[in-house]
Amino acid sequence: MIEIRLHGRGGQGAVTANEILAEAAYYEGKYAQAIPMYGTERRGAPVTAFLRLDEVRVRERDLVHNPDIVVVLDPAIAQRPSILEGLKAGGLVIANYPHPPERFPLGGNFRVTTVDATAIALETLKRPITNTAILGAFSKVTGLVKVESIEKAILHRFPGTLGEMNVKAVRMAFERTPAPIQAVGGVKEKDEEGPLSGSGYGLIRSAAGWRTFRPVWNYEKCTGCRICWIFCPDNAIGWGEERPTVDYRKCKGCGICVNECPTKAVEFKREEI
Repeated sequence: MIEIRLHGRGGQGAVTANEILAEAAYYEGKYAQAIPMYGTERRGAPVTAFLRLDEVRVRERDLVHNPDIVVVLDPAIAQRPSILEGLKAGGLVIANYPHPPERFPLGGNFRVTTVDATAIALETLKRPITNTAILGAFSKVTGLVKVESIEKAILHRFPGTLGEMNVKAVRMAFERTPAPIQAVGGVKEKDEEGPLSGSGYGLIRSAAGWRTFRPVWNYEKCTGCRICWIFCPDNAIGWGEERPTVDYRKCKGCGICVNECPTKAVEFKREEI
C-alpha cells in the first residue's frame, strides 16, 4: 500500500486533486481511499488531504501519519519543515516550487522534485489553482497512476472547456517535472510557524504565507477614497497621511482591494520565493 499526504491552501484544490487521483487509480483497477481534513475552512488557510492506493481493498480508516509521498501544492508551504512530519525514510516530496529541486530549501533522508505549478496554472487556467498541474508531476515521477487516467478523471469532473484547460495544465507539468533527487537543503527540526493542521485561525501568527500575489499601491493613481480600507476583510489596510498603508502580516492576498479600487491604483504582483 502507498500512503500519500497532500498539503495546500483553501482555493488551490488539494481535496479535489486527492479525489481525482483516487478516481484515476480506480480506472486502473486499483483500490483507493481519499480523506480530506480541513483546518480553518477559509480560502488561503492550510488544507491537508490523505490518500491510500493499493492493489487490494484498503481496510485502514485513520489518517495517514507516515506517508510514502508528500505532495505540496503551495510554494510557501513547501518551505515549511512540517510537511516532512512522519515522512518515511527515503520517501518522496513533490512540491510546487519555482526553482529546481537542487534549490529546494529542506533537507533530510528523502527525495524531492519540483515544478512551478503556479506558473503553469496561471498560464493555462489564468488563476493560481495548482491542483491539476501538480497531478501531472505526480504521474511523471511516481508512475503510480497514468497521466491518461488523470485526464479521464478530470474530464469526468470538469467536462468541456474547463476540463480541457486543466488537462493542458497536467500535460505541461508532466513535461516540465524533472526526475527526483536526494534532498540537499538544510535540515530543520522545528517549524517556526507551528503545525500545518489543527492550529485554528486564532493561533495563526501571520497570514502572509497565504499569499500568491501581493497588492501594491500606485499612489499617483490613488485618490484617497478609502474604499480599499473599507472592504479589506482582515483589517490589513490602515490609513496614514491620506494614503493607505498595509500590514502585510495580516494580508492573505484575497484581491478584494484590487477588485474594488475605482481608479485601478492597486495591482497584484506575484510573490517571489
